[in-house]
Amino acid sequence: MGTKENIEYIKNELSGDEKLLGELIKTERFFKKYKKPIMGALTVLVIGLVGYGVYDWKRSMDLQKANAVYLKLLQTPNKALEQELAEKDRHLYELYLYQKAVRQKDAKLLEDLTKSQDPLIADLARYHLSALARDPQKLRSVILAHNMMQDLAIVDEAYLLDTKGQSEKARKELAKIQKNSPVYEVAKLLRHYGMKVTQ
Repeated sequence: MGTKENIEYIKNELSGDEKLLGELIKTERFFKKYKKPIMGALTVLVIGLVGYGVYDWKRSMDLQKANAVYLKLLQTPNKALEQELAEKDRHLYELYLYQKAVRQKDAKLLEDLTKSQDPLIADLARYHLSALARDPQKLRSVILAHNMMQDLAIVDEAYLLDTKGQSEKARKELAKIQKNSPVYEVAKLLRHYGMKVTQ
């Protein structure tokens, strides 16, 4: 390597070092200028992450406690456990009330549950209330409400029609159930074996 090349090499090295030093100085100035906002943002981020972790842990613990109370309540029903479950987890409490209402065929409790904030519980309560009433019009209203219980309501309505001697109409109702429905096979069996045309 010649002297001229060495000088060029040293100049390039110094130029690169100067650029690096210049960038470091700019970064240091930026950091000094915005030190408080940067530290504040980092502090808020750390506090937020810790807070979220604590919240998630507490929610998980509350859910475990509510599940434990729910299981106890299923084994030995009593008012104290019902109250405790209502305080710990409202949705689980409403599920318990729904199970209790269906088991005891309690129309009043089912009526109360139709006003639930949980749409699934409200829909299930409406369906079972209609099934308890054994009124085809109420079942029809459940069908028309376009909820998840439509196909089951059609099966119940067909059963009621069949018990009133309207087997052909019952078959037509059962034919409305699509092949992808979970109750399709039941409807198919009822159409062929369970619903007999009255002469």
